[in-house]
Amino acid sequence: MSPALVHDAEIGAALAAAAADVVIDTIDAIADLQLLREVMNQVWGPEIVPPRNLLRGMAMAGSGIALARRHGEAVGFSIGLLGWSDGVHFHSHQVGVVEAERGSGVGYALKLAQRAQCLARGVTEMRWTFDPMLASNATFNLVRLGATITSYIPDCYGARTDAFNTGDVTDRVKVLWRLDRPVGAQPLAPDAAGQPLIALVDDGPQVARSFVSAQPGAFIPLPDGYHSLRSEHPAAAASWRTATGAAFADCFESKLSIIGYGPLGYVVGEAL
Repeated sequence: MSPALVHDAEIGAALAAAAADVVIDTIDAIADLQLLREVMNQVWGPEIVPPRNLLRGMAMAGSGIALARRHGEAVGFSIGLLGWSDGVHFHSHQVGVVEAERGSGVGYALKLAQRAQCLARGVTEMRWTFDPMLASNATFNLVRLGATITSYIPDCYGARTDAFNTGDVTDRVKVLWRLDRPVGAQPLAPDAAGQPLIALVDDGPQVARSFVSAQPGAFIPLPDGYHSLRSEHPAAAASWRTATGAAFADCFESKLSIIGYGPLGYVVGEAL
């Protein structure tokens, strides 16, 4: 691993933490792990907070467990572990930020801290999943960080009752972030002739259905404010999720790829 690359990653992580006004520390002490559990409970609720002994075991093994603090108050966290399926990589299982601090750069700082930690240990790939229905997640992961979608996983985690997923299915896309490349990517627009893979119909608020086959230059649009739509019009939200899942499945079954994200949605490209 190039010392210059590691140094640049560490500088980038430090600058991101400074911009967010946080200090990010890898933790293993019992008191810190308990604080982590309390922050996780604030972010997601008690359903998915792991037991302290499991976190302690992960920390003892050297897994990346970190807290972001501002003036001593914990405002975010990250949890990950080393994996070797399809090559050695770091699986970033969870990054969470308390509600009042979302959009303040804490999540970005946590991701860059993970990147620097990985590169210092010779690991050049990071993977994780995110909900493809959320435009903010797509922008953060694919544009701000520069990760790429590698697969679509229906109901990845099964039924969950937490602050974000109760009553919904946990469809996810899996992404790969190449850590030895520059951070970030440009927002993409589809070709001028590109067709949306989801069409709107008039018998309900933003009800959607798949209607054309995937091809390079096409795009997968998203509804505005999926969580609000799910709360106010659950049937429409369910229709959007079903149609979006079908569009992703069509892309990957056709040996195509998702090459980025932009104002119109996910952009379809040739196989990578």
